[in-house]
Amino acid sequence: MTAIIALDGNNSVHASNLGMGGALEQIGLAISDVDPRLARWLIDKSNRSGFTMEFDLRGLSDERRAAFWLGVDRANEKFRHIGPDCGPSVYVIRLFHEKRDIQGEGGDKQVPPIDLDEIWFDDDTNPA
Repeated sequence: MTAIIALDGNNSVHASNLGMGGALEQIGLAISDVDPRLARWLIDKSNRSGFTMEFDLRGLSDERRAAFWLGVDRANEKFRHIGPDCGPSVYVIRLFHEKRDIQGEGGDKQVPPIDLDEIWFDDDTNPA
């Protein structure tokens, strides 16, 4: 199955559930010191399957989108030394990193805010 994360400017990242799940977990772990609530939500999302892993990044506040992209940068740096034969999660992190620089206008589409309290797997993995 494929998971899709919608970005600004009608861009999106499409990836296997395995790759997307691993990438979201690494991004969440990378920002646990900056935004523990978003980190916890991303890690929770990473454990879901199929379309339930998907979200629209425009549903986050500007500050939380900045934290997400910081997590992408940090995760990308963490795996910088891995060559082209990287696993699916690293591939997705690199894909996010590439897409960051081609962001366009958000458009007129109204996106509902994301509820970071919507946690499915509350297993005391609070990265705070």
